[in-house]
Amino acid sequence: MIRRIRPDEGPRLRALRLRALADAPLAFGSTFTREAAFTDDAWQERARRGASGAEGVTFVAELEGQWVGIATGLPVDPDAPDDPRPVLVGMFVGPEARGRGVGAALVDAVVGWARKRGAEGLCLWVTATNASAIALYARCGFRNSGVRRSLPHSPAVDMLRMVRDLL
Repeated sequence: MIRRIRPDEGPRLRALRLRALADAPLAFGSTFTREAAFTDDAWQERARRGASGAEGVTFVAELEGQWVGIATGLPVDPDAPDDPRPVLVGMFVGPEARGRGVGAALVDAVVGWARKRGAEGLCLWVTATNASAIALYARCGFRNSGVRRSLPHSPAVDMLRMVRDLL
């Protein structure tokens, strides 16, 4: 089941985000060490923002009461502020839920949020070596934009910018 995070779920958000950062450290622009140091109030604020849908939105995937996936949509890509398209960030599906359609369902949830905002497209960044994520995003209608950048905490790792039209 995919649903929007609730404002009081900061502790669960922290646990899943730290799990994601530990499981796939090169898939995210942040690090486990950095985010493990965030205060409880910071996690509560992230959950509140993700629940509101105004400053961004966070969707979680639940299987048998356990959180197994997460994806966030932001109104503007901080790495491309002149681009009017929202950005999908923080995508993670736990190993126990991979290959079960959870990733595509999370992408669909963020796409739906972006469409409700009237967005003409959606973008995301993906590690260039993450073939399974690139394949998922391609199945979900994204294409490589040709734009690349280095992963901030690991400059030897390239990231690709992928885009999808929503009209």
